[in-house]
Amino acid sequence: MKIYISGQISGLPLDEVKAKFHDAEQQIIERGYEAVNPLKNGIPDSEPWTVHMAADIVLLLDCDAIYMLPGWEASKGATLEKNIAERTGKKIIHYETK
Repeated sequence: MKIYISGQISGLPLDEVKAKFHDAEQQIIERGYEAVNPLKNGIPDSEPWTVHMAADIVLLLDCDAIYMLPGWEASKGATLEKNIAERTGKKIIHYETK
């Protein structure tokens, strides 16, 4: 199963975001699944939000599930990703603490 990671990125310190998404990626891999980290979408960090969202949605559509990180509700991008995932029949997985 291929799982897309979704959570708040905008408005948070980039180092914090990278650590959070890396940890989620490792959890998914440890469970034997393929992780899709949108921070690795091939788009430079300096590009506008809309460019990142377009690339991220393409990545999401190729996945089987979406992994919602804590605080995703505060993110317009993560909310959009969750809506797309629901409408395209993807499994919704919420972050679990170890």
